[in-house]
Amino acid sequence: MSFMNFSKTTEYAFRILSYMAMDERKLYISRDIHKDLQIPFRYLRKQLTSLSKSELIHSVQGKNGGYMISKPLENISLLDIMDAVGDNSLESSCFFGFQTCALKEKCTMHTKWALVLKSIKDVLTTTSLSELKESGPHSFISNNNLLFTKN
Repeated sequence: MSFMNFSKTTEYAFRILSYMAMDERKLYISRDIHKDLQIPFRYLRKQLTSLSKSELIHSVQGKNGGYMISKPLENISLLDIMDAVGDNSLESSCFFGFQTCALKEKCTMHTKWALVLKSIKDVLTTTSLSELKESGPHSFISNNNLLFTKN
């Protein structure tokens, strides 16, 4: 994890679920999600599969099928989304970018960085999709200045 950036996988998962949270009762078609969020289609399908396996969304098969959020928005935290796509960067992140501390003893930043990571994890744990939905215009789901609004 580079300094305070999420992986592309996590960013896309946040976008997908935030987008779907705008109307959690709607059935979303992957082609529409692809078009609106501009996520590469093959990558999007992989994300939708991961999110389905984690039971954050469910898949409806058939001609009129699609994807739908499967839990109340207040029960889906941002950390749940990270976990669903296998992002464990908060568990093993080093301030200097190493997989683990480079020296046998912890570096001078280890304890301070651990506090920062704990704070980030706390925010992600306590922030739900319902909170994002209620925060107003959905400019947080942006890609190249593409903004989404409620219909």
